[in-house]
Amino acid sequence: MKTIRIGRGKLAVVSRLVAAVCALTVTPVGANAFGETERGQGGSPCEQYLTQAGVIEGDRTPDGDAITPTTGPDGKSTPVILVHGWTGEAKHTSHRPQDGASRFSMYVDRVADGAGGYTLPDKDVSSSFVGMIEQIPGAVPFMFDYEAVNTHWVSDPHIGRKLAQGIECVTKHYGTKAIVVGHSMGGLATREALAQTGEDGKRIADRVAHVITFGTPNEGSAVLKLGYDAIDTSLWVPGVNIVTGITKLVLRHCAEVTDLTGKDCLGMAGALYSEGARAMEPGSAQLAALPPFPAGVAYTALAGDIQIGGVSLFGFNSKRLVDIGDIAVPHASALAGSTDRMTASCEYAIAAIGSHRHRVSLAQRLEGMRPTHQFTPRVRDHEIASPCFHNNLMSEVGLVTKALGVISEVASRPTSVTDAADKETIDAAL
Repeated sequence: MKTIRIGRGKLAVVSRLVAAVCALTVTPVGANAFGETERGQGGSPCEQYLTQAGVIEGDRTPDGDAITPTTGPDGKSTPVILVHGWTGEAKHTSHRPQDGASRFSMYVDRVADGAGGYTLPDKDVSSSFVGMIEQIPGAVPFMFDYEAVNTHWVSDPHIGRKLAQGIECVTKHYGTKAIVVGHSMGGLATREALAQTGEDGKRIADRVAHVITFGTPNEGSAVLKLGYDAIDTSLWVPGVNIVTGITKLVLRHCAEVTDLTGKDCLGMAGALYSEGARAMEPGSAQLAALPPFPAGVAYTALAGDIQIGGVSLFGFNSKRLVDIGDIAVPHASALAGSTDRMTASCEYAIAAIGSHRHRVSLAQRLEGMRPTHQFTPRVRDHEIASPCFHNNLMSEVGLVTKALGVISEVASRPTSVTDAADKETIDAAL
């Protein structure tokens, strides 16, 4: 009988994976725990669906003053509902995603220009995207939280349907149409929500004035398919196929645990085979069944576009070799179906000679103005330095400015919904 040998390094990796999975208890969470948000301290409206974002420490006006939200024209306010993405968070408590904060809560400090862009100096960094919304007269930001089921597909009633209920509730309260801002899968959750009907039998879409998305995979995420294909291909490679096979089994089990319990299992890698991830694979049946953005609702799509080139020589850049969108979502997928759009573009080269522009580098650059022209990991709490990276889009100055312009325009001319009188009913129930 032939003996199969597994090297110590490979065995150690497999052992750690198996131990991590075995440490998890596969016990379903109670139904009430899925997608339920804690009641806000301020008794904000519709808190069973949405959490009103408060001003957090560190968010200031450009002049360094404290942020004081104000009402809009005629005392009216426009709700702005922020919807996080796959495996994302909804807490607006700090500027650090590592501490469980929302991606919308990161400092806005980046300029998307791979040919010479820099993050802003610390003295010019004043606020998060949420904090900037709070400075717009009449704009009231709310966080939609589906963290407990954030690896599920958007048809889960605790995602699409619950978001629709939140939109209906908050627009009744304020009497004005809402703005919905979605990051990544949050944009797909918005599509699902807008296709719903409210308690009055009317379209939820009729309660929304504008939708804004950051890096939403309207046509799927190619990086997920690449991950699946890479794993499946390596199963045929002698020497690594045993480890890969065990790893695939572990990841599949992790995904089942995460989908069932809402518990984190090996981080994002453990959610690779989750329900939501498989649904976002290009050409999936779930994507095909997802309703398009409804007619009559303005839609602004914001995207990142990273191009990796050949060689940069004394300022000359050879033809780019690879277009990778924002890494997670292809450029065309992020813009599909939009009526208005903007792209943050970043070009990088494999080598730079005689110029410090367009560089791909592994070095960390944390000093000074923190250059973004180097495609490098870890700059101010970001996984990758590029401002065009999927999770950095809400901290890129150009895209944020575009989004704020849309929000400011809508809030300056709030659109009434037909059942504003229901506000008294909502308030009485809270």
